[in-house]
Amino acid sequence: MAGVALWAIAAPALAQTVPAGAPQADGDVDMEIITVTGTRIKGNFEAPTPVQSIGTELIDQRGTTNVANVINEIPAFTGTLTPASTNLNSRQNGVNVVDLRGLGTNRNLVLVNGRRSTPFDEFENVDLNVVPSLAIERVDVVTGGASAAYGSDAVSGVINLIYNERLDELKLNAQYGISDRGDAANLRLSGAWGSFFDEGRGHILLAADYDDNKGIPKANARGWQRRSPAIVSNPADTDGDSDNPSDGIPAFMFRDNAVLFIASPNGVTLPGGPVGNLEFFSDGVARPRILGDVYGTFMSGGSGSRLADQTALVVPTERFNVLAAVSYEVAGGVEAFGEASFARSKSRGALVNAFSFGGDRGLVIKPENPYLPADVAALGQSFTLYRTFEEFDPITSASRTESMRFVGGLKGEFGSNWSWEVSAQYGQTDFSNKQYNNLLVDNLVKAADAVQVGDDIVCRVNADADPLNNDAACVPINVFGKGSPSQGAIDYITDTGVSKTRIKQTVFSAEIGGELFEGWAGPILATVGGEHRKQKLHRTANAPNDNEEFLIVNAQPLDGKYDVTEGFAEVVIPLLAGDQRLDFNGAARYTHYSTVGNVVTWKAGLTFDPIDILRFRGTISRDIRAPSIGETFVETVLLFGNLSNPFDPGSGTSLVRVPLSGNVNLSEESALTKTLGAVLSLGSFRASIDYWDINLKDAIGSLSPQDVVNRCFAGETDICSLITFGPDDSLFEVRQQNLNLGTYKLRGLDFEARYSTELGNGTLGLGAVASYLIHKKIAPSGGTPLDVAGELGGRNAGGMPDFKATLSANYEAERWGAFVQARYIDGGVYDVTFGPEDLSNEDNNVGSVIYVDMSVKFKFESANGKGTEIYAGVDNLFDRTPPVLPVDFISNSATNASIYDVIGRKYYVGVRARF
Repeated sequence: MAGVALWAIAAPALAQTVPAGAPQADGDVDMEIITVTGTRIKGNFEAPTPVQSIGTELIDQRGTTNVANVINEIPAFTGTLTPASTNLNSRQNGVNVVDLRGLGTNRNLVLVNGRRSTPFDEFENVDLNVVPSLAIERVDVVTGGASAAYGSDAVSGVINLIYNERLDELKLNAQYGISDRGDAANLRLSGAWGSFFDEGRGHILLAADYDDNKGIPKANARGWQRRSPAIVSNPADTDGDSDNPSDGIPAFMFRDNAVLFIASPNGVTLPGGPVGNLEFFSDGVARPRILGDVYGTFMSGGSGSRLADQTALVVPTERFNVLAAVSYEVAGGVEAFGEASFARSKSRGALVNAFSFGGDRGLVIKPENPYLPADVAALGQSFTLYRTFEEFDPITSASRTESMRFVGGLKGEFGSNWSWEVSAQYGQTDFSNKQYNNLLVDNLVKAADAVQVGDDIVCRVNADADPLNNDAACVPINVFGKGSPSQGAIDYITDTGVSKTRIKQTVFSAEIGGELFEGWAGPILATVGGEHRKQKLHRTANAPNDNEEFLIVNAQPLDGKYDVTEGFAEVVIPLLAGDQRLDFNGAARYTHYSTVGNVVTWKAGLTFDPIDILRFRGTISRDIRAPSIGETFVETVLLFGNLSNPFDPGSGTSLVRVPLSGNVNLSEESALTKTLGAVLSLGSFRASIDYWDINLKDAIGSLSPQDVVNRCFAGETDICSLITFGPDDSLFEVRQQNLNLGTYKLRGLDFEARYSTELGNGTLGLGAVASYLIHKKIAPSGGTPLDVAGELGGRNAGGMPDFKATLSANYEAERWGAFVQARYIDGGVYDVTFGPEDLSNEDNNVGSVIYVDMSVKFKFESANGKGTEIYAGVDNLFDRTPPVLPVDFISNSATNASIYDVIGRKYYVGVRARF
């Protein structure tokens, strides 16, 4: 792997600005040269780009069963796509995808051993479930733009998972964990073996990892979820008036025990008319519905549905990985290397009960329906029934990812200080997704429209004499009262949605680097190279998906491909030497995409050491993200929507074609990234502070059809090209198409410190890592940016805490060790757009949260320093519950699971062995 060379020694296991074990001032140490992500230059040089490094010590101390869990605890990361935050994600549930800066899961680049990983979906997200954690030596995180060094997607930074290619032992690990409530059980079995052979000319690494996490299958397993909170309209609000526009009465308020007003498991009608406000029961009787306090869609108390209770709180996930890596010196200074890996990850979690909430495809009940209670039928009125279905299991998403990856190449050295490498890799990911018990909406409508024919009850379509309108499979359904539908009817109105995606990635790369010549202040170093990458995706979907028949998801077939040819160069020029040192680091990359054409990225940086203990560093770079296959090639899906037409104000709303499609004319997203920082080193104390600024333009997104119409009417003529008008300014079609129209502006500070000292018979290590978000101004679809820094309720996309920090301490003695850390999440607001007239200060303010984790271990060492170690730990020691932050009626939980722990106190025990 290319990178900056540093000297490594044993050091406290903390997330660090340099690898665990940078040189210390005193003492004899056993040294070896390692390389660090952040630059492709090799030599005695430290890159100006900030790099955090997580060693195996921290991974062990945290007792994690997935390296993604440790990465997501770094304050600069957000858990956007994890098994706890994808509960309601119909196609990405159970994955573990990292999100640096909260800028987007596909705007940071994930490398495995310094090479691009194969994504699992059309948006080029990488699932860390496929990585065998025990094989990892460390994880490097570049917290600044790195597109010039590594290519597309490295806008917010790079996450490099580095294998231990010098392992010379057998490591085994078995661990079991369970929550304080008896759920979220987790079993992990893993092993890694490495050995040198042929007198050290070769090395082999084998690793396997099995992890079975039972998750939390239902959200109502937690008391804070059983509160069933909702944000509702305040009936006392007057909206102000001309005399008193600020009357101090908020428009919204929080209420517990909220249920859906617009549906119940029995089936209801809404108030109004002769058949209004009825609830139907399985005994064939309709009674006046019991209402609570009604607040629009919700009500507090009364008879209604609680859809969120059935949703998985943490998606159960099972994964298995196996890896083999080998290297061999085939000739003097030339080494052949290869990697082969296979991974399988499976997850299955409930999404939501099927429902029918009216609309164009709602349940319209006619008075001649034979299942209708006689007294209601006698009224002679047709009406709409609103219902959720608890007769069958919730719509459940099951995903399966199988990934294989092969790498081969040669590398070597020549002259006194030149090195080279050529490699080829092939990766393939097969991702399948199923939605069990998905509702076939049109089938439900046909089955519910039942009529009596002689002694039989049949679907109306089959009572029609015209055979062209018949549906021989239709089974009439009794929708009146929970438990009334027959199994035959349930089988007719439900089916399993299936989509299968295959992604293929091929990469050829080469680079060479070394000392060009001796400059006035030291050797001038350079690396040049090139890369060619091909990526192809093919997705199929079964007929109900393809024909848009399901209530949710309706995955569409997709085919797309692109290829990329790149050339890059990086240089280091010492400008000052001696007591004060100043180095310049510059990089440039020229890229040709078959989709967006030619792109240039670059980076320029300086490091300045005015004295031995202090270093200043700064960079400025242009970084890009090329459009993904999903954004570019998604096929047109014909949908319809009710839109209002400001061009013809008297027309009201009308049903308009609103097709959804990709855009082959998309260009790349581009960002200007700046970092400026300082590093202080005093013996065994090291601290750093870095300012960072990311300004992303031309972000890819799409507008809602109504927004397209409104913005065209307001004068944005470019948007008008998405509209096809009919006669007299009527709306015929409004296209939903991906466009380069968004902006993201983020600015913040990262702080890190670590210190170690001898204490008693062991070593005490202390660490602090923090990230402060100055602002995050985003406009994903263009328009006026919104600063979502400090928003914790999740109502506006991208909200994040202003401040996050982790304080840690570990003590390492000869036979035992202990570790404790406190993770602090700053308080904020529920919704940054709300003021006192929208929501009371009490409801809008969200308090800070501290999670404390600890672990202990005891070693049974053998004579050679290896042996067995038993360990135990507790996550969320004080069982801190998350803030209750109500979202919508099909919310996965009553909090923001991308920020807060939803499991509670969790214990784990395990044993590690080294031979």
